[in-house]
Amino acid sequence: MTRMPMYRTTTATMNRPLDAPFAQGAEACEDLLRRFEAAFEADYTQVATGRTAAWIHGFDVLPPGADQREWPVESSPDPPLADITVIDGLPVTRLARTLVDCAADLPRLEAVAAADQILRAGIDAGSLAAALEPLHGDRLRRANATLLAADPRSESPMESWTRCLIGDAGLPAPVPQLRVRLPNGSSRFLDLGWERWRVGVEYDGLGARLGLGAETSDRRRHQALQHLGWEVLVVTASDVMEHPRPWLVRLRELLLDRGWDPDLNELRDINERIEAVNLAVARG
Repeated sequence: MTRMPMYRTTTATMNRPLDAPFAQGAEACEDLLRRFEAAFEADYTQVATGRTAAWIHGFDVLPPGADQREWPVESSPDPPLADITVIDGLPVTRLARTLVDCAADLPRLEAVAAADQILRAGIDAGSLAAALEPLHGDRLRRANATLLAADPRSESPMESWTRCLIGDAGLPAPVPQLRVRLPNGSSRFLDLGWERWRVGVEYDGLGARLGLGAETSDRRRHQALQHLGWEVLVVTASDVMEHPRPWLVRLRELLLDRGWDPDLNELRDINERIEAVNLAVARG
């Protein structure tokens, strides 16, 4: 059976709900930034790297539910001068180097979500190539695999995780934030979708946080799409993070019912990969 890499961090400190919104602005990075500042003042050779560098750059790439106040500071005295920039008076790896470190070193689902988020901010090809150039062996392989799976159109980590699981299962690649135009000229967006087969996947995080109003809005949006012949599969955090097999099987069947026509060998491989994905998620 197909083997999958480690999918997610299993040691995160889960002190808040998975779907809780993150704080924004200076308050969001105050504690982790201050702890790195203290580490830097104790040793001026230290440079923030990995998740700590991403946090100081303004990106939350911690595992879902992790409390940044308890997340360990990541730093190194080794980055080349060309890989270092200064933010708020503190040395951190440049954004392209931070992206590559996250892509190479984070568990797969977290790495893809981090890459989506950082790429959305804009990384020029030259900087990315230069950051990849020193890598070799397993780190280069993992970084390339992450970047191949990344798509900056995804708008949340759970959307990124959902898309990554679909791809790893061997199912056709969906379009993130797919626009569907209604007859009245307005548009609706699906988190993930296949226009050819009129199938969509939606991550239900907003309704869980904001309550009945958001759920009603989502329901009306889905009904509008269903009237146009779309089928929308809704998944939750528990589906994505704990029980991917049922919804991946349901998605496979929806696509087949709508005209997707893989050959028998491809379908057999997909079935094996769905099982491998499910085992990988269960392992963490």
